[in-house]
Order: sequence, then C-alpha cells, then structure tokens
Amino acid sequence: MAKAAISSSAFLVDGGCNACKMQNTETFTIHFEDRLSEVLDNFDVPSLVQTLAQKNGWRETVIPTGIGEETLVLKKGSDMIEPKRLGDQIVYQAAAQRIQTKQTFEDNDQLFDQVNQILAQLFKIEPYEIKLAVD
Repeated sequence: MAKAAISSSAFLVDGGCNACKMQNTETFTIHFEDRLSEVLDNFDVPSLVQTLAQKNGWRETVIPTGIGEETLVLKKGSDMIEPKRLGDQIVYQAAAQRIQTKQTFEDNDQLFDQVNQILAQLFKIEPYEIKLAVD
C-alpha cells in the first residue's frame, strides 16, 4: 500500500486594506514516498482525489459540452470521470458508476476512507495509507 503524509502550516496574512484585520490561514501539503510533494487546494475529498489521481497518471481536461460551455473532467486513456459539485456534496460520475459524498468530514479517518473508496472504485487506484504528519 502506498503511503502519504499530510502536513499543515498556519500563518497570519494581512487582510489587504486599512479596515481589514489579520486573518489566520492554513495550507496543506501532501508528501509521497518518492519524496515529491503537492500543495492541496483544501483539506477535503475533491482536493485529495484530484491530487492522488493526477499522481497516478490521470489528467485534468476540459471538454466542450455545448456552445460556450465546457466540463472539467479527469481523464486517463479512454477512461473519463466527471466531478460535479452540488453544494456541500460532490458527485463522481464514470460511464457506469456514480459516487456521491460529502466534500468534508469532521473525522480524518472517514475522509481518508472515502477518498480511497473513490480512488479504488472509479479510478482503479490502489488505496493510500494517509496519515497526518506530526511536527
């Protein structure tokens, strides 16, 4: 089983104007066994699925769906999976399969289990052992 660790960094950023106060910001980085790292957009299902899928050869592609309309998909060879955000839910749609789930979880183990289920069922990627890095 491949392993990955997620680290986080918290820091204060300037609000950007005279009336804005300092804001606490947190970033997340996933570290792989091959010593490569990727910054996650968020600590949620879509960010982890996209990062781990791309690590395994899937590519983000835009396909035209109508006049002036496009759909963002993850593609590998002839396989294509379309993620759709629906409020606080996300749907992953492949040709014959569909998984709908919450985007965020309070429990990290549930988050990692859901990510691995999506990766295994739709992307055919072996599960990752994901842990939070301890500083």
